[in-house]
Amino acid sequence: MLNRTQQILIAIVAVAVLGMLWFAGNDRHDDAAMSPAGAGEQAAGAVPASEVRGVPRNGTLDPVSIDPQRPADRLPQYQANAILDDYRNDPRAADARYLDRYVIVEGVASGVRREGEQVFVDIRTSDPAANVRALLLQRQICGPAGRVCEVEARATMVRRGQKVAVECNGAGLADGVPLLRDCLLRGGAN
Repeated sequence: MLNRTQQILIAIVAVAVLGMLWFAGNDRHDDAAMSPAGAGEQAAGAVPASEVRGVPRNGTLDPVSIDPQRPADRLPQYQANAILDDYRNDPRAADARYLDRYVIVEGVASGVRREGEQVFVDIRTSDPAANVRALLLQRQICGPAGRVCEVEARATMVRRGQKVAVECNGAGLADGVPLLRDCLLRGGAN
């Protein structure tokens, strides 16, 4: 049997642990959501440019650029399969949708390769004979707060079969394969 002092100490520790768990789960500041103006901004997906980018929330990255030099506008997100299908169905409409547009593309990595000075990631599609090719920038964002590293250091973090996300400019078709250029590797897609 525990004496009275031990019971009190156990109760204090339990309350302290519960308090820490509650604070850890409620660390978001929802003050802006309480006002009508704040609710409108949150609904539109506005993210202040001063917020640290590249930090996963709920297992995924926010759909804004991880590059601090870019505006914090919400980026369109597409699956690699959808891009390939769009180019096969109507190349002109696909060019209007993707060409020279900054987008996030998600899929499963087929591999990382080098051709000359260019490093690229092939992203699998439903057609085993066709991938979406993402040409990587030589300087990559490799951590929170915009830490920069060489493409080789960032590319070694990608494994075949791993879910990936890249943010790139659409570059049309090359040899029947959708091409993306000026790509930054993001954290793994979920």
